[in-house]
Amino acid sequence: MRMLRNLDINKSIESRKLIFEENWSDKFDNFTNYLIFIALINSSVLCLKEINLLSSNDRVGYYLFPLVIVFCLYGFYCKFSEKHLKEIKFYIHKEEAKQKILEYGKKYNYRISKISDNLVFLNESINNFSSRNHEKTILVFFKSDSILYTIIKEGYRLNAPVLFSQHFTRRDLKKMLQKK
Repeated sequence: MRMLRNLDINKSIESRKLIFEENWSDKFDNFTNYLIFIALINSSVLCLKEINLLSSNDRVGYYLFPLVIVFCLYGFYCKFSEKHLKEIKFYIHKEEAKQKILEYGKKYNYRISKISDNLVFLNESINNFSSRNHEKTILVFFKSDSILYTIIKEGYRLNAPVLFSQHFTRRDLKKMLQKK
């Protein structure tokens, strides 16, 4: 799990953004991610300008480079919004919602940690073919009538953003909390 030093639960809930002490490696990681995405976007735009549509060999690049640009823009957005908490409203009691979140974690074999009144961590091991154990963490903050959550991921060299699993998790949590 990524280090979230001095995570301020109440300020995070109020501001709907993770409030914690970032160390130099977190800042460097963010900078590196942004730099990679910007470099890929710039190189794709430059390559796109050089494409000759009359050549049959260049037609693949005509479709490929815009896809790379869209993917990089999406990755850039995901990294930028990683610390922003997304909200899911529910109409059940807060304790019942908390119990459902814990059941969800057990059902999908998450390692559940940091269970407190307003916060639960659901950690999932990531198999990235390295000897170190890395995790993707769902942070769930509880308010009286909603949850605030985000998903962060750690990696060996680069904490890449969570690109697609955030949408599946949102769907699952929303469906689970809306059930009677």
